[in-house]
Amino acid sequence: MLPVQSHERGIGMRHPKHIVLLTAVGLFVLVGAASATVPHPQTADVSAAFSATQTRMHTRTCTEDGNTFRITNAAWRGTATSTEPRLSGVVNITTHAVLNETTGDGWATGTWRTRDATANPRTRAKSDARLSAVIDNMNHLDGLASGNVRRPAGRLLGNWSATVIGDTMSGELGANAPVSPDNAALIYRGGCP
Repeated sequence: MLPVQSHERGIGMRHPKHIVLLTAVGLFVLVGAASATVPHPQTADVSAAFSATQTRMHTRTCTEDGNTFRITNAAWRGTATSTEPRLSGVVNITTHAVLNETTGDGWATGTWRTRDATANPRTRAKSDARLSAVIDNMNHLDGLASGNVRRPAGRLLGNWSATVIGDTMSGELGANAPVSPDNAALIYRGGCP
């Protein structure tokens, strides 16, 4: 009986050591993962100018309370230039616009994506954002872009403006053209631990 009890006692003594060791290793893994997933805070002012040509468009109208509304879905493709590499290259923009043709104002939503000119169109975009804007004077858009950049990763938030003339949209993200006042855009990431 004594050897069995001694053997059982020996096993019982090893378990607490293993549990302490496993707990310590687990804490190191959790602390390491937490520090790896929360990057230090960073901000960078950015801007980009773009010009794009309409590649696809569908439009319809309706009348309500004496006002004629034009609803247009369009796709645009062109070039964005920026000192920030993630915002420059081929730009693809989509828009869904509702314009009150009687008053000249309306709203628009859409998307923004940039890629390298030589990249396969199926590769992930360098930047992508959701767009929203107010339309004024029939063809001028002012709004907000909110999204992401990649390689390295970050968040994108900024004002954007554009003017549509015929089948061309030209404008800027985070700059003062084509119309002042001051617009701003920012790439940011992380937070304080």
